[in-house]
Amino acid sequence: MALPPPPTCPQPQDFSIITGFLTPESDLPSPHGLDAGITMTVVDATERDEVIRIVETGDPFSVVVQWCICGPIVPALAGCWNVSLFINPIDGVAPTKGALGAPMKVDLTSVPLTPEPPESSRRCYLARFNFNAGAVGAGVYNLLATITLSTGSCANPGPLLGDTLGYAEIPVLVFFKD
Repeated sequence: MALPPPPTCPQPQDFSIITGFLTPESDLPSPHGLDAGITMTVVDATERDEVIRIVETGDPFSVVVQWCICGPIVPALAGCWNVSLFINPIDGVAPTKGALGAPMKVDLTSVPLTPEPPESSRRCYLARFNFNAGAVGAGVYNLLATITLSTGSCANPGPLLGDTLGYAEIPVLVFFKD
């Protein structure tokens, strides 16, 4: 088998992430009553939210997690989204690991059903995690966001809603001392 051709130069930037969103109907044939999508971005808060994959340890940064749910049962859904970040060193020496920041909770409230489904059958959410300089030590990491849905409300959460899990992973994120 021959080697592939060398990369182009300059190579276009690729900020791809690994994502998935499972709902209780994900293993059933389409159409589903509930589907979802998720994305995550690391941004430089000092540079008008420029998307980055290399962070100076002496600079603040933010992680923005966005997700949307869609389908005919969306208006009837209520509960509490639980959004968590986890950071894993992949270079064998980076000092930061485990949960990154405190989890966030975002209310999901039901809305009256309307005869026009486009507006009522899709909802989008955003959780922005802001970190001060020095929050992560120098090294090479991967970053994972997870989203689960609890019944009840954020003020009075109930159990998790079955098979509802969103995840987004940035496979390589580098922090370096400035």
